[in-house]
Amino acid sequence: MTKSLADIKGVIAYPNNFDRYLESGKKATTASSALGTGKVVTLTNSTGLWAQATSGDTGRVGVVPKIYWGKDVNTDSNANCVVLTGIGAEVYAEAYDTIKPGAKCTVGDGGTFKNWSSGVYSAVYVGHQDEGSAGNPPTDATAGQPGRFRLERG
Repeated sequence: MTKSLADIKGVIAYPNNFDRYLESGKKATTASSALGTGKVVTLTNSTGLWAQATSGDTGRVGVVPKIYWGKDVNTDSNANCVVLTGIGAEVYAEAYDTIKPGAKCTVGDGGTFKNWSSGVYSAVYVGHQDEGSAGNPPTDATAGQPGRFRLERG
């Protein structure tokens, strides 16, 4: 059964080895600075802080993973954050537009991934949940859908 965007955003596709892909960092502590689970984030070079990605961002890229450690991270008031950044890590995130399987992606508005057109790309779209196995080929992601993305640069 396919899960909703809210259920699957931030889920790491291969949880057995996710710990080697995680990175602790810092973020702003102002109002509305929480980093939502499953959101695509970028590391702002000038400040050294992680922030929700928007189109045109050029810093390092990661996704806020869905983990249950009971730690106070990724909230407005706490400067600490945990980000999935490892090259090759696969995680579920939201598609900004229609994306074909195997397509290169870059950051989109609102902490999403969108089709890459030029410059450096940050991920490759792999497919929806349970797609890509024998007899179940991957299909296009459309705007607002959860898709599995493989990080290509952290």
